[in-house]
Amino acid sequence: MRSTGKLLEAASSTYKALLKPRSQWDTLSSAFATTVSILSSQTDRDNFVETVNKGIINPSVLGQADMGFFMTLALHHDLNSDLFKKNGFNAEEFMVGAEPALERFQEVLYSLDRSVLPEFTKGLKKAMEADEPETTELKTVTDIKDLAASMEKLKGLETAMEEQADWKKKAREDPESLYGQLYGMVSEQLMNACERQFVTSVMHSYMNQIPRMCYTLESGEIHNIAFVSARAHEVIPEEIEEEKEEEKADPDIMVDDSLKPIIDKKYPVAAQIEVIYSVSQSFRRLKVDETDEPNATDAPLEDKEEEADRKSDDVERQLETSWVAVFEGMLSDGPNGSDNTLRWKLIDNRPAWEFPGMGLPQ
Repeated sequence: MRSTGKLLEAASSTYKALLKPRSQWDTLSSAFATTVSILSSQTDRDNFVETVNKGIINPSVLGQADMGFFMTLALHHDLNSDLFKKNGFNAEEFMVGAEPALERFQEVLYSLDRSVLPEFTKGLKKAMEADEPETTELKTVTDIKDLAASMEKLKGLETAMEEQADWKKKAREDPESLYGQLYGMVSEQLMNACERQFVTSVMHSYMNQIPRMCYTLESGEIHNIAFVSARAHEVIPEEIEEEKEEEKADPDIMVDDSLKPIIDKKYPVAAQIEVIYSVSQSFRRLKVDETDEPNATDAPLEDKEEEADRKSDDVERQLETSWVAVFEGMLSDGPNGSDNTLRWKLIDNRPAWEFPGMGLPQ
């Protein structure tokens, strides 16, 4: 179970992306290679059909993407990479581990959002009341005369609130907390992105008096999970890459073939896996400046319209959204030859924009 043994378990907290994001050219070139192979080899055709029958490739899901046909062919080519085969990657085992890992990620992320909201809102309210004239100007959009100055004030407030949030610091102080659990699953870049999204969302809701959606604990359920892409590449040091480029550029450079066993070193192998998944979750509307109880509010009623709006806070809504999760991990340590269990990091979790027919988060 090397491929899923530690899916989204704590690895290095300073993890950075090992491979560049998949490009359209990557997809098209891999799709072309698959087309050539299945047209010329019955074995490759049988292998493709077998992969589809096992559910490793799901054409019904991939077919909903803008480049679904090419993505299906490209996925088959990339999963059959020699680097995957040599390092014992098992696609079926990966998918078995990916579903509960993503469910846990979603649960921890939204539970953290819910738990820190009251304290963060108090800090936001205090920061805005510290300079009432400026905050009044920020909240009253129609009265803003100097847009550039107002945007600068807003940016400064947002920066101050990010410093107050500081999810990474709190994660290091208490690895067992929700902060620490999330930090153990994701890359530093994704941790920063989750924190910024939280800060921006709360500020927007508070300053415009717009209710946020409050997550109902343990209501998340993952389904329709499928591979989008799978790539494996050697991680070659930059200086070695530069030397190889120089050799290609200058054909006159002499290389002694007798030294090849020394020159051709074994490099670490990194893998990047993209999966699409849908998640259904239950939410209630919450006014962030009042209480952490979804159905409570102390604001006076002015008319029937507002009363109806407040009563709607008691209604639990089930939302279904689709996301693309990007995992990375080291398949091989190269010359170190370590047998440590493979650990994956979630480096991105973005809306499934290439699947317009599926429910995108609003």
